[in-house]
Amino acid sequence: MRKIKKALALSLALAMGLSLTACGSKEEATTAATTEATTEAASEATTEAASEDTSEAGGSEATGFDVSGINDKAIYVYSWNDELGNRIDTYFRTKYPEYSDLVKYVNLNVSGTESEYPAKIQNAVDDGTEYPSVFASDESVMLSYADKDFTAPVSEAGITADMYANAYQYTVDFATVDGNLMACTWQATPGVLLYNKAMAEEVLGTSDPEKVQEMVSDWDGFFAVAEKIKAAGKYMVSGPDELKYPLLANKDSAWVVDGKLVVSDSAKTMLELSKKIYDGGYSQNSSQWSTEWTANMSNGTTFCFFGTTWFMGDTVFVTEDVKYQACPGPCGYYWGGSYLFYGKDCPNPSLAGLLIYTLTCDTDVMYDMAANGDEGCPNNQAAVEKAIADGVGANDKLDGQNLLTTFNEGAKTIDMSKSTKYDSQINTSLSTVSTSYNTGEYGSVDEAIAALKADVAATLTDVTVE
Repeated sequence: MRKIKKALALSLALAMGLSLTACGSKEEATTAATTEATTEAASEATTEAASEDTSEAGGSEATGFDVSGINDKAIYVYSWNDELGNRIDTYFRTKYPEYSDLVKYVNLNVSGTESEYPAKIQNAVDDGTEYPSVFASDESVMLSYADKDFTAPVSEAGITADMYANAYQYTVDFATVDGNLMACTWQATPGVLLYNKAMAEEVLGTSDPEKVQEMVSDWDGFFAVAEKIKAAGKYMVSGPDELKYPLLANKDSAWVVDGKLVVSDSAKTMLELSKKIYDGGYSQNSSQWSTEWTANMSNGTTFCFFGTTWFMGDTVFVTEDVKYQACPGPCGYYWGGSYLFYGKDCPNPSLAGLLIYTLTCDTDVMYDMAANGDEGCPNNQAAVEKAIADGVGANDKLDGQNLLTTFNEGAKTIDMSKSTKYDSQINTSLSTVSTSYNTGEYGSVDEAIAALKADVAATLTDVTVE
């Protein structure tokens, strides 16, 4: 157990006494009273530290974040549910209890990907009474916040490139706009194929992840297995839209290039393979997030699901008595993630910076997230590598399988360079069109693509559709 109070005393004293440069700090402690208090604190902390094991020390010296610019003004942190609030309680308030009362969490209790959430954030900005100093964004809509006039680069809160150096590169690239890192995340979200262990033994003769991966390493193999599962009276997937995240994560062009809609071959492949699932009877035609979809995770009828790190939490992957295993699947992909933005008119920049730093940069904290089962793959390679070495990461829903090595390797290969702020809306349109194509409303892929273009033209007026 780290000696938090002693470490904080020492680090705070050193931060003030040595006048470390604050990144983005708006104030400096310069009074004689502060100098005297700093000298006394440094003396006490140094004496105490001399007789204790300081290798476990936390606080600003150990983390590399200068807290000397923190003032006594409260900051408000916004998100759409209680997940971020729970992380603040567990990791920030515990490590920095002296700042706990200054951090006010606001759970808006709405969908993070629907229009109500950004509208409420904008209302809070406009009102200014409880200004959003930090707010969360879902990955699917993250880029839509990056150019808002109320957001600022996280460097203005004191987050430097060195602090975020352990992050997986795709999360850095994705959140960097015009050369500025606009948001940070605590999670990497590489995807895997989750399959019913008992069904694999029965139908394929093995549930060993390496052997199953050999069978489903590409889409041809995936459908060959689907035939075997169907012959056994089971279903390969719960619904045709199960394939959309791995397929769209590997699109061969951005949806919008130079202001124009681009319908790439990968979009057509999604339509074709989803239709193949539907026509081939390889699924029960349930939609993702429906009660039927969830039920199929635990009723023994469905062979596999595509999922990611957060997917395996208690609220999503409801497996009950069915044990699953995981392998990379036909292609590498990512799915989701939550990013933290900094509000440019924050009244206490250093405190906002410390909060963002603690949850997204602090290696010790992010290791604890993995060790506590709060994060399947923290966005910190040093923390992940330590967790792997320590054997951390076994998952009960995967019958004890540890995916940290798989996640670590997958996260290093993710490419989000083709992402745009339009992705969420266009992906949703494509899913709707795909469902209609499956049921026969459109007679061909070309008709389905024409319907997609018409929908984009009607809803995204700043995108040219040809």
